[in-house]
Amino acid sequence: MVSYERLIKQFENGSVDSQMLNPPIIVTLSTAEEAVIKKYEDNFRRVGFEIEQFGGNEYSIREIPTDLFGLTPEEYFHDLLDELMNDKQSENIDAVDHRIATMACKSAVKGNDRLSYEEAAALIDELMTLDNPFNCPHGRPTIVSFTRSDVEKMFKRIVS
Repeated sequence: MVSYERLIKQFENGSVDSQMLNPPIIVTLSTAEEAVIKKYEDNFRRVGFEIEQFGGNEYSIREIPTDLFGLTPEEYFHDLLDELMNDKQSENIDAVDHRIATMACKSAVKGNDRLSYEEAAALIDELMTLDNPFNCPHGRPTIVSFTRSDVEKMFKRIVS
């Protein structure tokens, strides 16, 4: 949620940070993958990639986004490529950017992840600065409230 909204704001501001690679990453792509790269070339650039044809069906990745959401550059690139290959409906730039940003959810804190008190507090503080802190991009709640009675029922203090 926090990563998603942060990335969407970076898209809107045109301020996605990237870092240059030396040496660049060389990837070999299928014909279908090459078509996706060409079709969404501007989108890849907007999210922080600089990709150039290297010869034949090989491409050189010279710059990558600084925030890879816990993935290696190759994993992030291939995941992004797979997302775009599997999304036949997205023709407008906003739909594609939102599809790309959805990948941020992969790095989100999950139910069994452990956080220190400081990490949890920082995450909650950042969550409360978002435009919509109450639901993730997929509509699931990020905040729930319980009345005292609800909590007492959960701990069998009230039987009804």
